[in-house]
Amino acid sequence: MAGFRVGVATVDVTPRVGLPLLGNFRDDYATRGTHDPLCAKAMVFADAAGNKAARLVLDVCLLDRRNVAFIRQRIGEHGRVPPENVMIGATHTHSGPATCDVLDFDVDLSRYQTDIETLLGRAASAVVLAEEDLADATLAVGRAREDRISFNRRLRRKDGGTQMNWEALQPGFDPDEIAGPWGPIDPEVLCLVVERQGRPAAAMVNFGLHPAILAGDNWLYSADYPGYLAEAMKRILGDDFTCLLANGCCGNVNHVDYADRDQGRGFAMAQRVGYMLAAAAAEAIRNRTPVAGDRVAARSDRVTLDRIQITPEQHAWSERVLREAAAHPPEGQVDGLPDAYYAKTYLRMAEKQDEPDRVEIMTIRLGDVALVGLPGEVFCEFGMDIKRRSPARWTLVSELCGDEIGYVPTRESFAQGGYEAMPGSTFYVPGSGEKLADAAVGQVERLFVVGEGVHQSLRATN
Repeated sequence: MAGFRVGVATVDVTPRVGLPLLGNFRDDYATRGTHDPLCAKAMVFADAAGNKAARLVLDVCLLDRRNVAFIRQRIGEHGRVPPENVMIGATHTHSGPATCDVLDFDVDLSRYQTDIETLLGRAASAVVLAEEDLADATLAVGRAREDRISFNRRLRRKDGGTQMNWEALQPGFDPDEIAGPWGPIDPEVLCLVVERQGRPAAAMVNFGLHPAILAGDNWLYSADYPGYLAEAMKRILGDDFTCLLANGCCGNVNHVDYADRDQGRGFAMAQRVGYMLAAAAAEAIRNRTPVAGDRVAARSDRVTLDRIQITPEQHAWSERVLREAAAHPPEGQVDGLPDAYYAKTYLRMAEKQDEPDRVEIMTIRLGDVALVGLPGEVFCEFGMDIKRRSPARWTLVSELCGDEIGYVPTRESFAQGGYEAMPGSTFYVPGSGEKLADAAVGQVERLFVVGEGVHQSLRATN
């Protein structure tokens, strides 16, 4: 049996009502109430040698590198887990407060800085509390499949164009014009299970699906389907069970079935998705296999990405759109981004387009398990590719860790067009996603190779 010590903690981070929501453009961003609490959930892992690492997840839409640095600083001030060994990510609920201004949505976040720092400070305390909860535990991993709740949202039209599947919820959509999706989904549900006293006490659920079921017509704080997932897991495994969603790569995956015009959004759909995912997670937990090895290690690296160049034509278009928007302000919308957003974003991109960026990728090793964290909203193909090439027996890949850097599309998707591959939705040149995936696989290999005092594990074949 693996000799781990594991601590788990949950902290309610729901801010006061009135903070702006982030995730959809709208006329009115201010929250009007709370439907269900927003939480920060942490797992701290320690081995017999005293090595420690942690995974922290917040029920917010996005965290940028400044948010992550703030949280790590607070952890360093109040805890004993090395801050650089803490992988921090967002669930990506579109019904959480704005914590950063990576999307230019004409809201002055400086008015809410105290609220934001309070929320981030509470999130940091979850790691501190989880460290205080450290106790002997066994880790196990289980696998299940769920292919009924997620859909590739990039649709290939019969005329060769690209259409987003959320347009199926709008008047005038004709499903007969659609040939099918451009890409896959990842139906794999992986659960890292914490066992105490012979029974499951907590689980990290890894599955890739956009928590955007509650969209721009909702003004209440909510964790979206991850909240219902946690609720259902408590009903299955007990009120003291902790469920942490480590959202997988889902930049091009959501819950919308374009062929089903009777489906919808709202809390009923979020509950349906959360409960169905819980059923699959419970199956994975029943099928769990003990983790081999007992080493805890972490590694963080920086990957250099080249930025997209803004053309003179795009620059001129941006100035024209902003002049028109000033004279006729655009109305809010549920999905996508308005032209005024792209115009402002193009001008900001042009200011630093010749400065390469350096973004963080991170891996935590737990015996023969690898937890991989990537920045941005990553296409599911990359998560599947990393899992396929990883030398670890089990590899759980998560997006929106360490920073929000926009969408990370495949090289092929740039030629296909569509929302995620547009400059302003994505900020880096074609091939950047492939570069991140290669770097992540290399990072896992360095943590698992013979020669660093650890033994290489075999990929799971079951």
